[in-house]
Amino acid sequence: MIVCVPDKLLAKWLEGKDYIVATDEGEAIGMGAGFYLATGKRAIIVISADGFCNALNPLTSLVIPEKIKMNLIISSGRQEPQHKVMSDSLEKILKTLKYDTKSLSVKILKKS
Repeated sequence: MIVCVPDKLLAKWLEGKDYIVATDEGEAIGMGAGFYLATGKRAIIVISADGFCNALNPLTSLVIPEKIKMNLIISSGRQEPQHKVMSDSLEKILKTLKYDTKSLSVKILKKS
């Protein structure tokens, strides 16, 4: 299952794939967690860096402590003011979380 919050940088990656659209990043993480708990299979969660803060609460209060497995794909690198702060901070925040890389697999897609 792929759950995403649509982003123009991710549009090409999503072409031809079946996915569920979430209204925000926290909802996407919650849907992925529910999928894992119901099936034992990893969901793929696709979000952008500027919305990553919306995902922090469900990540830190549910996914990481309960070792819920999911693949998180985050687009990053946009330089518009509303995106730049999180694009610049994302890797530091992920390092601070000290998540279990066997449970939470993170891939950052950077704007070229």
